Amino acid sequence: MTDMPFPPGAFSILVVDDDAIFCDLVLADLVSKHLTVVACHTLKDAKEAVSRHHFDITIIDNHLPDGEGAALIPFLQRAGLKPYILMVSADEDVSSIAKSFASGVHDYLVKPVSISLLWEKIRNLMSFKKANIELANKNRLLTQFIDEKSQEEALAQHVYDNMATTQNSLPGYVDVKSEPMTTFSGDTIFCPSTPTGKVQIFLADAMGHGLAAAICILPLISIARAMASKGKALDEIFHEINRKLYVEIPDDRFIAVMGLEICPYTETVHVINAGLPDILCSMQSGELMRFKSRSMPLGIMSPEDFSVTAEQINLPTVSQIALFSDGLIEQTNAEGLALTLNRLIEQAEMLASKGQSLIQLMDICVSHAQGRPIEDDITLCVIDGQTLREELASNEVTVSETFGELDYRFQLRGQAIARVDVLNQVMFILQNAELPKSLCQKTFTVLAELVNNAVDHGILQIDSSLKNDIEGFSAYLSLRDERIAQLQENDQINIHIYTNSTTFIRVTVEDSGAGFCRTEASEQQTLSGRGLALLDALCESVERNAKGNLTTISLVRN
Repeated sequence: MTDMPFPPGAFSILVVDDDAIFCDLVLADLVSKHLTVVACHTLKDAKEAVSRHHFDITIIDNHLPDGEGAALIPFLQRAGLKPYILMVSADEDVSSIAKSFASGVHDYLVKPVSISLLWEKIRNLMSFKKANIELANKNRLLTQFIDEKSQEEALAQHVYDNMATTQNSLPGYVDVKSEPMTTFSGDTIFCPSTPTGKVQIFLADAMGHGLAAAICILPLISIARAMASKGKALDEIFHEINRKLYVEIPDDRFIAVMGLEICPYTETVHVINAGLPDILCSMQSGELMRFKSRSMPLGIMSPEDFSVTAEQINLPTVSQIALFSDGLIEQTNAEGLALTLNRLIEQAEMLASKGQSLIQLMDICVSHAQGRPIEDDITLCVIDGQTLREELASNEVTVSETFGELDYRFQLRGQAIARVDVLNQVMFILQNAELPKSLCQKTFTVLAELVNNAVDHGILQIDSSLKNDIEGFSAYLSLRDERIAQLQENDQINIHIYTNSTTFIRVTVEDSGAGFCRTEASEQQTLSGRGLALLDALCESVERNAKGNLTTISLVRN
C-alpha cells in the first residue's frame, strides 16, 4: 500500500488495483495535480485504508487477488461521508457494468484506460462532489435558520399571547370566530376591565398581517387597558390611542379600530368605527342597522386633526351586534370574486330573520372561499343582546348587611389635583370596605364624572362644548394640559364619601371654581352632556348648590 500525508482540505483519492504499473501512473499523475492519493493492491489493504481515512473518490479494479473490488463498496457506503466510486475493469459485459452501477458505482471505465480520460472522469466527480458539499452546507444553514426562526417565532408568539391575552377575557355573551392568515394575526379583540360597571369591547385590525402587524397591536391593547382601568370613556380612549400610535408606529402603518361601550345604567350602547367595515346591529324589530366608519384608522392623522364620532343604540332594542375585520368581506373564491359587504349584509339579514346567530357569517365566508387559502386575517365577533341583558341583570351578588361606618373626606390643592389619582384611591377604599361590587362601580362612575366636571369646567374653566366640534377634542385636551400646568395653591377640590350600610352611599364634590350652571343645551345627549344625563340615571338624588360648584349625590344598591 502506497500512502502519503493527508493535508487538510485537499481532495483524497483511493486507488485499488493489483496492476502496480497502472497504480504508479495514476499516482504520479494525481500527485502532480496536488491531490492526496493512497494506492492499494489488495482488497485487504483497501479495507484497512478505508478504516483509517476518509476518501472523496475511490478508483476500484473489480478483479483483485483476494476478491472482487465490488466487495469494498459496502465498507465505503458505511462511511460518514460516502465517497464517489469509479470502477475500472477489463470486463466490458453490459450486464456486469449494470450490476456495478446497481451496487453503488458512480462511473465505469473499461481497461485499458487512458490516463487523460481517467483524469477527466475524476475532475467531473470532484466538481460534482464540491457542488454537493456546497449544497449540503447551504441546506444545513437553511435548516439552522429555519430552526432559529421557529424558536424566535415560538418565543414571540408566547410573548404576544401573554401580552395580548385577548379572547380569554371576553364575556360569555360575546362569540368570536377567527382565521389568521399566518401564525401571527394582525387582528385582535379584547374587553379591558373597567371599574365603572360599563363594558368596553374593541376589535382592531392592523395594516398587513403576520408578526409586523401583530407587534403594532400591542401598544393599542396596552393603552386601552390602562385608560379603561381609570374609567375613561370610549372617545377619550380612541384619541389617546391615536396620539400614541401616531408617534410610536412607522409612518406606513396604521390600525383600524371599532369599539363598543355598553352602559348598564342608561341601557345604551355607544359605538365608534374608525376605518373598519360597517358594524351590523340586528334589532328586535327585524331592522338591520349599519354603523359606517366615520373616522380615519388610528395612527394616520396627527392628534390635532383626528376626530371620532360616537353613535348610540338603545340596549333593550338590540338583538345582535356583529363586528368584523375587512378580511371577512375581501376573501375571494376560485373565480377571484370577493364576498363583498353587500352580500354579507344580505346573508346577515337572512340569518337575523330566522333568529339565527350572525356568527354563521364566518361559515358563509369559508364556504365562499371554496377551499382557497385565507388571504387576510379574519375576525368576526357577535354580541347576543338577550344574553347580554340577562348577564347584566344577574351581576349583583349577596353581601352581608353587617357594616360599620365609612366617613372619608379629603382636599387637594394646586398641582396635587393633577398628580393624585383620586379615583383609584377611592376605589381601593370602597373595595376594601367590602361594599357590593355594583355599588362600588356606580360610585366610581359618578365620582369620575363629578371630579372631571369640577376640575375641567370648575377649576380650569374649559368649555365642554369644545368636545362637540370636529376638531375640538384635541384642542380641549391641549387646553387642559396647558391650564393644569398653571394650577395655583388657591385652586382646590373637596371630596366627601359617606355610608353606614351596604345599601347606599353619599358623595359630595366641591371645587373652588366660578361654578357651573346647567342649561337647556347641557341637557342634550351630546358628547359633552352625556355625563350629566348619566348622573341623573344612576343616582337616587342629585343636589347642586345655586353657584354650581358643589354637588351631592345619593346612590343605592341595584
